[in-house]
Amino acid sequence: MKEDLILVFGAGGNIGGKIADELLAAGANVGVVGRSRARLQKFEGKAEIWAGDFMDDAFLREAFWSARSLFLTVPDECFADPAAAARRLEELISESNITHVVNISNSIIKKGGSATRLVAFEQELNKIAGINLKHLRSANFFENLNWGLHTPYRPELKLPYISSYEVAHVAAQYLYQQNFEGKSVDVLLGTRDYSMAELAAAAGEVYKQQPYTDQNIGFYKPFNEGDFEVEPRTIQNTSKLTDNRFSLEYFLERDLQLNP
Repeated sequence: MKEDLILVFGAGGNIGGKIADELLAAGANVGVVGRSRARLQKFEGKAEIWAGDFMDDAFLREAFWSARSLFLTVPDECFADPAAAARRLEELISESNITHVVNISNSIIKKGGSATRLVAFEQELNKIAGINLKHLRSANFFENLNWGLHTPYRPELKLPYISSYEVAHVAAQYLYQQNFEGKSVDVLLGTRDYSMAELAAAAGEVYKQQPYTDQNIGFYKPFNEGDFEVEPRTIQNTSKLTDNRFSLEYFLERDLQLNP
């Protein structure tokens, strides 16, 4: 065990992989965690690799015991009962040496009059005693556009967007420096809000609003009808673009994956 090991969950995915890259570039001791070893292959020889199921207590107990700090992102199964998921994590973390946790959340804090599932999970995690916990309420990632430039969002509806590189940079700094105490929230809203019409135009397309389906109406309709609440934008939570990787242009040039 390395006492300063930083565990990064979801390292085979978009945000976790970028956080692990940032930490390795800073010289940190990193453990990458994911369900598939194949998706963690790029970290072979660079980081400790933990491949297993998040819902397996024995796997989590062993992984947690190896670390001092943790980037947390959880699978959808955990949101069926946020309180139970948080109590499970509390029990497992209490048996470990973990002192600092960075948890990924979202800047949309209410939808349909209720706290979003990520904010509800934050509230449950805050009940865990004995750890320092930082929630990052980030805007939508630009990578969301890879799900499709044309959605049921109204063309003029504006929402905050941010680069996942920027969120990863902030998360990595907190994990590496461990310079936070207690339970706290950072809001990361990107440089400004964008409509889907604007984003499609930036990618060289004319936006075509799609109809609702039985599967997506519950997600999109509250947004289109204004039945949601987003963190207020301030000078402090608006990005300053200190790195070219954090810009929309960088994403459009390098990471946008348009379907033919």
